[in-house]
Amino acid sequence: MAGKRASSLSKKTNARRNTKAGRKAMSPSSFALPRQKKYRVDDAAHARNALARVQQHGTSGEKAAVKKAVARKFPSIGKSRRGKKGGK
Repeated sequence: MAGKRASSLSKKTNARRNTKAGRKAMSPSSFALPRQKKYRVDDAAHARNALARVQQHGTSGEKAAVKKAVARKFPSIGKSRRGKKGGK
């Protein structure tokens, strides 16, 4: 029961942050590009999503900045857990 409540609380918190006022109130360190408040990286899920979105829509400079920000906050994200492709 407690897990359900915690999940519900985090959804409410995320809903508040997804408003214009909520994003404005967030710390600049919650974003990979703090001046533009783009590519949110305040938790692991948003960091993974930021990497995916910047690959789709970002410039080469934005890609480098997002990768650096994610690596700084979440060193394990982006590192492959598998060996080389094609190896046996």
